[in-house]
Amino acid sequence: MPVAALVTIFVAAGGVTWLAGITLTKTVDTLDKRFNLGDALGGLILLGIAGSLPGIAVVYSAAVHGHIPVIIGTLIGGISIQTLLLVLFDAAVGKERPLSYLAGSTILCLEALFAIVVVALAIGGTFIPGSVSVSHLNPLSIGILIAWVGGLLAVNWARKVPRFNETAEDAEPGRKHHERRAAEPHVFYAGKSTLHVFLVFAAGSAVTLVAGWLLEESGSALAGALHIGSGLFAATFIALAGSIPEISTGLESIAIGDNHLAISDIVGGNAFMLVLFLLADIMAHRPVLSAAVRQDFMFGILGAAMMAVYAVSFIVRPKRCYFRLGLDSVLALALYIAGCVLLARLK
Repeated sequence: MPVAALVTIFVAAGGVTWLAGITLTKTVDTLDKRFNLGDALGGLILLGIAGSLPGIAVVYSAAVHGHIPVIIGTLIGGISIQTLLLVLFDAAVGKERPLSYLAGSTILCLEALFAIVVVALAIGGTFIPGSVSVSHLNPLSIGILIAWVGGLLAVNWARKVPRFNETAEDAEPGRKHHERRAAEPHVFYAGKSTLHVFLVFAAGSAVTLVAGWLLEESGSALAGALHIGSGLFAATFIALAGSIPEISTGLESIAIGDNHLAISDIVGGNAFMLVLFLLADIMAHRPVLSAAVRQDFMFGILGAAMMAVYAVSFIVRPKRCYFRLGLDSVLALALYIAGCVLLARLK
């Protein structure tokens, strides 16, 4: 297909992903309220799956067609892209204090450290040769799932411990997950039956999966037409398109003052995204992480470094803003730019 047609399909699929992502977020909140899931394991899994549906579709399509570099690039590269969204949210706050200062909660540091551990396991999986596998699964793909479940349980426990939930007096964290879902469901679904809400959720999921498939297919074709490595294209453009739902929900959270929630959704999404390597191994019938190259390793290091910057800032809480950004966002943006320049020079 002509490049113009591929670009049109890619952009259109991204737009559909954005609209469907908004619908999914609202239905998930309503279902959480109806079934009293809240911040329990079931609620967090449902939220993680709903937010990662574009990534799931990309992984499935790429695995079926044998586009292994696209899988690795989308998942590992997506960590740095999603963390970069915190820079956007910081600028959107529009106040004299940075987003991390306003969130003012040490629990966010625990969540970020948990996500960094999961990223470290993914990086470790790139060193395991394909010959060392468990029924075609990379051992650390299994380890990532175990670490993710354990991390969820640990963070959930920490949320119930008062010392981890203390906020500074001048902080403006807004509502957290359980507080948002304890409120009235979205007005569009307030008078609808649970079956209606579930059917809307199912329809939104199906649309998102189709859009994600189109993102992978058109993105892979674009990478070839533009002579860009499919892994690099996936780690940047496809990963960015898959993060569109997080952009819309994050900006909505910032607009209503839920600063803590905007950060938590991004950090939690980073951890869940890497769980999809297990799905990729199953679909591709091979340990996907074992096929990683130096570029993928560098993207993993970049994502972990960016999250580490924010993990420290959740404790230190720098006050000053520079061009509407906190020092943490400035450093994270500089890291990403420097990392991309370095990666562009890798052959």
